[in-house]
Amino acid sequence: MRPKSFRTPESGHLRKNLFIILMIVYPILQFLVFYVYMNFSNFMLAFQGMNKDGSKYYAGFDNFIRVFNGVDTELIFTSFWNNIKMFFWTLVIGMPLNILFGFYLFKKKFGHKIIRIVYMLPGMVSGVVMSLIFLKLVQIGIPNMMRTWFDREIPNLLFEDNTAFGIQIFYTLWLGFSSSIIYYSNAMFAIDQSMLEAAKIDGASPIRQLFSIVVPNITPMLSTFMITGVASIFTAAGHLFLFYGLSDVPVSTYMTGYYMFKIAYTGELTAYPTAAAVSIIITVITIPLALGTRKLMDWLNPLKDVQKEIA
Repeated sequence: MRPKSFRTPESGHLRKNLFIILMIVYPILQFLVFYVYMNFSNFMLAFQGMNKDGSKYYAGFDNFIRVFNGVDTELIFTSFWNNIKMFFWTLVIGMPLNILFGFYLFKKKFGHKIIRIVYMLPGMVSGVVMSLIFLKLVQIGIPNMMRTWFDREIPNLLFEDNTAFGIQIFYTLWLGFSSSIIYYSNAMFAIDQSMLEAAKIDGASPIRQLFSIVVPNITPMLSTFMITGVASIFTAAGHLFLFYGLSDVPVSTYMTGYYMFKIAYTGELTAYPTAAAVSIIITVITIPLALGTRKLMDWLNPLKDVQKEIA
């Protein structure tokens, strides 16, 4: 004879609720510790000073003054300006090229399958390996080519003030080019094909289809890229660590993300409050920029009236 079960409907509900609670406790704790606490601690640190032994003291607005009038002021402003330039060239060159080549893959033109695989290769290879290959190309390949073909000696492009940051921009565009094309082409494949067929019947050229049908229909994705790009405009670090490590980095190539990373990595405790002040300044600048970009993209959305009617 089976022993009598003591399970009741109430105990079953209790176990179910306990499971749900345990499942949501972990992400909530992560949010409280790694977002709320860390950001609050960072905010408080911006108004404190730190001694070499790790002890803290109240410093008021000294850290913010040090950002605008301190030892690293020129470096910080150079970093801010480089982040703006990186975002600008990524927007002006990267996005249009990604859209055009994504449209080429979407139309399934000659070699589209091979091109799709080739574009995915950089994402399959380690970032360290890709940077080493690129470094060899810039430091050895290009100088040898210029020497052999044009009988001209050129300096190391990675350490020349006129070319060092340009190399960073090119490498960033090159790496982003591969993955972004896949995103754009996949978004285009989600477009209702009947619209494109109707445009073909009406005699619309491929360029006309691109600007009148394809681009308006992928506007939500473009908006997402724009908003996230603006939100992270001053946190980008480029590929400085892979190229230079922690030393011999040309001042003309510094970016705010790398500046903050270097302070955290090297463990210079006395520089932490200044870095915290920089992060608050970045937040104050970025929030209105991101919100304004969202408003602008919503206003520019050519399908906003149609989406409102569907909603």
